[in-house]
Amino acid sequence: MKKIAFFFSLILSYNSFSQQIATKTIQPSVLRKIVSDHAIVEKALQFEDKNGKNYLVATTLQNRSDEWASKAILVQHYIEKSNKKLVLIRQITDKEDHCELDNDLQFITESLMITDLDKNKYAEITFLYKVGCRSDVSQIGLKLMVIENGIKVGIRGKTQPRGFNFPKEKVADASFKKLPKVIQDQANKLWNKFAPEF
Repeated sequence: MKKIAFFFSLILSYNSFSQQIATKTIQPSVLRKIVSDHAIVEKALQFEDKNGKNYLVATTLQNRSDEWASKAILVQHYIEKSNKKLVLIRQITDKEDHCELDNDLQFITESLMITDLDKNKYAEITFLYKVGCRSDVSQIGLKLMVIENGIKVGIRGKTQPRGFNFPKEKVADASFKKLPKVIQDQANKLWNKFAPEF
């Protein structure tokens, strides 16, 4: 019986993997059209779906003084039209301003998934990032975003430092709960993977 369960878990893992969309790094000539000179590129990927050629670029900006640090995050999703013009269909921005401690705004690059789990030919772009200002082992903000064909839904809450009994905070958008279960399941697994810290 255990062998059968293991066999089916392998099939499910394979199916999940097979629904990932192939990506490649964006060419520098295209990236220069999107990214400002002062931005730090966290992730820059190109992929294809029903919209044609897609570009996803995640960047951060930093501004520091002797007393504080500010950080901003910008995630942009473009599609390329037949005339080669890039059209922005969704962007997500967030920031942590004038932090006098440790500015922990961070795009979690390992969390980024580009899939078509509901098989509707439009990619789901899923990722998490942290946002907060702290100087100790405390919770900070954690956000998960799912973008599909320009529509954004999310989960918001806080990280869970290991070894501490902080209350769990996790609230999903009402629109998140309307997503197909397979997309919700992937998002919740990613949250559970990246919420623990240290």
